[in-house]
Amino acid sequence: MRKTTSNRLKIAVCMAAMVLGLGGCGQKKTTYLEKGLNAVTQQDYRAAQEALSQALVAGEDEEQVYRAMGLAYMGQKDYARALGSFTRALGEAGIRPTELEYDINYYMAICYYKLGEYDAAISCYDAIIGLMPKETRAYFLRGNMKLCLKDVDGAVADFDQAVEINKKDYGMYIDIYDHMVQHDYAVQAQPYLDYVMSVDSKEISDYDKGRISYYQGQYVQACNYLERARQENKAGAELISLLGECYKRQGQYDYAAVVYGGYADEHQDAEICNQLGLCYVEQGDYEQALLAFQKGKEIRENNTCMQTLKKNEIACYEYMHDYRTAADLLKEYMDTYGSDEILQKEYAFLTTR
Repeated sequence: MRKTTSNRLKIAVCMAAMVLGLGGCGQKKTTYLEKGLNAVTQQDYRAAQEALSQALVAGEDEEQVYRAMGLAYMGQKDYARALGSFTRALGEAGIRPTELEYDINYYMAICYYKLGEYDAAISCYDAIIGLMPKETRAYFLRGNMKLCLKDVDGAVADFDQAVEINKKDYGMYIDIYDHMVQHDYAVQAQPYLDYVMSVDSKEISDYDKGRISYYQGQYVQACNYLERARQENKAGAELISLLGECYKRQGQYDYAAVVYGGYADEHQDAEICNQLGLCYVEQGDYEQALLAFQKGKEIRENNTCMQTLKKNEIACYEYMHDYRTAADLLKEYMDTYGSDEILQKEYAFLTTR
């Protein structure tokens, strides 16, 4: 279960609107840029593009506007156009780099990664490191790109540099181990995990102990550590996701559903709702699964799994033999995300039932 561990490689695209309005007569005027970013947050990309085009006409900050356009294209998975917008944004930057330029470079690196252009992604991280030589995240992400190129020696050099900057970031060691194992470099990965295990256990958080136990296949022990971490601190989505996965690995889908459901009741997290729905699917409770997927769909802000939720919703209706609704939703799905031979055959099946 890779999606429940570190999210450092797949940096979530920040869609939060920035407060850029100009004050006047005691009231703040909403800029087109702000409207565009709000539309991106709501995944209304057509409205976003319209607002951002108006922002350019109105003479608003072009660097910010083109950056926002890049985010909108990323939301639509159009990474080539996103790169074009980010490049234009950098072209509007000042002489001295600011946090905004670093932010744009990170997004560009994600786009190159998504397009399989790993060398270009590395160049983005090179630029960041050249100006911020203590930027741990850039070393870590550059190392991951080198793994994609099968340059394990180069990756290890970057990973070693990342942990050298902050030797007590034990979570980083575990993240490195995880990603190296994903790329089939388990032998080279083992020293990072061994190092954490050699440290005084009092220095390691219960969350990281739980992660270590998970990687070792000790799911009961992992649950104990993660439950303790959940009680000690305000649990985040990563912890909840991993804890639920540990219960699922033991076949305890009911416990996993309780973990996911409790978090979903208090937090707007579409991915957790999706995992909750999948737990109910495993238990054959398609009505509860449907409710979970639909709850996830209602979450608009920073919802990166909308397409998956829609697909799972369609599957639930099919499991419940409501073929008409499934067909209608599949038609909407294909109109939004495009079609292929498999989806066309599925649609034909549903419409002839």
